[in-house]
Amino acid sequence: MLRRWLRINRKSAAPYLMIFSVAVVLWCAAVPVTDAFRLRQTNYIEGWSVYNAQIVAEHRQLYPTTYDWIAVNYPPLSFHIIAALSRITSDYLFTGRALSLLGLVLTGVFAALIVWHLTRSRFAAWMTGLFMVGIFCANANSYPGMDDPQLFAQAFYVAALYVYIRGGRKGWAIEATALLLALAINIKHSLIEFPIAILIDLCFTSPRRALRLAFAGALLGAVSAVLAIHFDGPAYIACLLASRRYAILGAIAKTVDFFLPILPIVLVALWTARSAFKNPAQRVLAILLFCALPLNSVLSGGGGTATNQMFGSLIAIVLLVGIFFADFPALTRGRLSALQPSALCALFFLWLALVPFTDSHFLFISHTAHWRTIQTIRERSESERLFALRVDFLRRQPGPALCESLLTCYYAGKRYIYEPQNATRFIAQGKLDPAVMVNRLRNHEFGAVQMDYGIQAKLSGPRPDRNFAVPILLAVQAYYSPGYVDREGTIYLPKDDSQKASPNLAESH
Repeated sequence: MLRRWLRINRKSAAPYLMIFSVAVVLWCAAVPVTDAFRLRQTNYIEGWSVYNAQIVAEHRQLYPTTYDWIAVNYPPLSFHIIAALSRITSDYLFTGRALSLLGLVLTGVFAALIVWHLTRSRFAAWMTGLFMVGIFCANANSYPGMDDPQLFAQAFYVAALYVYIRGGRKGWAIEATALLLALAINIKHSLIEFPIAILIDLCFTSPRRALRLAFAGALLGAVSAVLAIHFDGPAYIACLLASRRYAILGAIAKTVDFFLPILPIVLVALWTARSAFKNPAQRVLAILLFCALPLNSVLSGGGGTATNQMFGSLIAIVLLVGIFFADFPALTRGRLSALQPSALCALFFLWLALVPFTDSHFLFISHTAHWRTIQTIRERSESERLFALRVDFLRRQPGPALCESLLTCYYAGKRYIYEPQNATRFIAQGKLDPAVMVNRLRNHEFGAVQMDYGIQAKLSGPRPDRNFAVPILLAVQAYYSPGYVDREGTIYLPKDDSQKASPNLAESH
């Protein structure tokens, strides 16, 4: 019976497989898509992105100096696009989130077109596009619908790869590829494996065309840098290259944590890459995977990096899985003749559907998986209600505020004067003096200080200086007291003179 089902004809199975695949994608996308329409912070980066778009809209510079209490270490194009579109939408946050969702859909569309062009398999193309959207929603579910330029940028990277392959690696395709890559890099510069892989592949075909691509890319890069310096500030290059702390153990942990839940899919991609490398038409996909895996793993150890550092590898894996769907008989050499591609696709999507059922990635979970999607949606609805209460309380406090959740400060109408993550990084590097903020806190220049959880919990944790330097935490503890507390954070208000206590700054050393 099982053998007969596994041999089911692809044509007769196609409608059922399509319904099942779409259902899995919708299930995986339920939490991130509903989150995109909630007025709450899904990630620290959202408030930062909103404030940066506001800076552009107000015709101020993003990169006036290299080291300051607010800093930008992303390219400027996404903030300009959001600022321009927000003249129509009147909302920076939801404009950025809409671009994120659009970027994910376009990534799936261009991935499907790449597989269609390379295999002429409509079945494999459809499955690749759906699988691309599904795997991002399942294995990186905080990014779809987040106000972050990552997914929007990667649509341009995958579009560049499609144009490169579709154009036969010659003629107009060289310059068009360079242009799309330049746009992508100016939106988010993290997926450098794409231009590297395309350049290496072109060296196999024609070193002269590779030089053409490199020259076009260098020219467009120089022009975009000059424009950014002119319009957005003289410290543009220095801000992008500002140093970060690095942890090799962190890189290993992030790599294992990200890829372990999809290990069977990764192994299939590696298997397919062996044969794809021998095929001149498909070789660039294998090169992309071989470039992305080590680059992503190494770079993920940098301070402030997250799962998005692995997205180049994830895209390459899905593209090679699409090739596997189309060329399955040849790739397995008849060893798995009982299986049909339609049955394999069903197994792949079934595996994908299991990822959101877990509490977190496999490295850190118990052995029992939980049905959590509906529960998570309900929890996010309650989180949205709490966010509104915090914003309302903070709005009623006079004067400026320090916020760990920048989105809370933004909706409370507070000026952007302190960016916790980069400011703390610069303090650790000796570029900024925490005494400046300590003195301002002592003088009660801030009407409130918002933190995602209490000071005692931060000071007793393994990374007390994640978003606030320890001297600043101690100053808040000494000169401020909790004025509003909920399960997602605390807002501190200035103490009366009789309540003040001198901070033990020696604890910060």
